[in-house]
Amino acid sequence: MSSFISRLLKSSLPTKRLVSQLTQRGEHKLGGLMRQLGLQKLLGAFGAKAVVAQRGIGTTPVAKKQLTDDMELATGIFKRELQLRQAGCNDPWAMAKPMKRGAGRENDPTVVPSVFDGRMVGCLCHDDRAPKWMWLEKGAPKRCECGHYYVLKKAEPI
Repeated sequence: MSSFISRLLKSSLPTKRLVSQLTQRGEHKLGGLMRQLGLQKLLGAFGAKAVVAQRGIGTTPVAKKQLTDDMELATGIFKRELQLRQAGCNDPWAMAKPMKRGAGRENDPTVVPSVFDGRMVGCLCHDDRAPKWMWLEKGAPKRCECGHYYVLKKAEPI
């Protein structure tokens, strides 16, 4: 039977005789093989009886519904951020680029905006790779280890 199958696979258009020889021998084994090779339609085209009955697929109609929009589900700060993005502000938190420090003197410190009364600030001192972190609070300017001064400025909440 394997010689018949190899002949069937090699031939571009199998003959009726070859198909009938394949269907007469070992119908149970051949049916599984034909199903794997996808040749059931080929058998029907040559008038041979289908070895394996095709099973119908039952489906139920499903209403196609759109997914819910993010704006309908969003609340709080996330909703405000989405509204700002729709208005054209792609960086509402001002995190796209780091702040450049100013003069940094005691009478002219670098201004850091914050909605809260305190903020964590990192200073890159003398071309260090790792920043020096410090907690900056509302009030008088605070000095970094390198001598640079920072002051907290009250910003409007988003």
